[in-house]
Amino acid sequence: MSFLIIFFVPILFSAALALPAGKSWPSFFRAIILSFAGVVLPLFVFFFSGFMVPDWKGACAHGWLDCFIVGKIALAPLVLTATFTLYVLEIARVENTAGRWTVIGIFLGAIVADVCFVFGMAGLGWSAWMCVPFYVAAWYSIRAAQLMKAAGLKFRNYLWALLGSLPFWLLSIWWSKNIYASLPDKAPDGCFIVTAAARGHQKFVGPFFEIEHRGHARFANRQLITFWKFESLWCKKFPRSHGNFRKVYNRTGSRIAKKIHSPWLADLTFVALKPAEWLVSFMLQQR
Repeated sequence: MSFLIIFFVPILFSAALALPAGKSWPSFFRAIILSFAGVVLPLFVFFFSGFMVPDWKGACAHGWLDCFIVGKIALAPLVLTATFTLYVLEIARVENTAGRWTVIGIFLGAIVADVCFVFGMAGLGWSAWMCVPFYVAAWYSIRAAQLMKAAGLKFRNYLWALLGSLPFWLLSIWWSKNIYASLPDKAPDGCFIVTAAARGHQKFVGPFFEIEHRGHARFANRQLITFWKFESLWCKKFPRSHGNFRKVYNRTGSRIAKKIHSPWLADLTFVALKPAEWLVSFMLQQR
């Protein structure tokens, strides 16, 4: 059920955004794809990546700059404006594509997208997660170049647009530095989503077994053991993709796990993870 919701909600939202362009079935389906790729997915990555801030100062190889992944959310007004402009331009397809505000909106969107991509590469390196920032930066940059050439606006128009966006950039820097200052000096104990799910009511999430994991005796339920086995196999067979996954999950997993602070939430998480557990179990049986 949870998988169906995760899969269909973005599609339905994209379809709703595509309705203004649905003059025919081909144009409607084209608009759905563009709405998902240009609006839904980029906004999801922009806001969800805020969970990927490092857990402690030692994990910040570039100091406060690694916390820009959260601080950039201060740029949300610029991002939403640029996204709306791209929606009007690419999906609603207005006639005056070289209008002043359209050009400025895409211009600012290109700057934000390019900066976020550069910071993402510096903090996370290349991974599948970076595919979205990459194509979004390329999309906005190409469209900005096309529109700026067609519009013929003067340099001062772009300068005033940049100066108008400056408060948002200053706020993002201030926020990033404050987040970095608030991080602990020592690495916290690892606590991830499946482990947090195992902290539900024992009669519901159990039974528990004593096993050895990474050289230590641990009590774990069947779900946690299954994911441990799968990750061990994944690391052994495909170390590169596993490393990319871990790079993202190490930043998001612990923060999401901290939100699971009651047995009832742990029970719900345990149930939500069941489809993934069944899939992983099947894959382990086929090896």
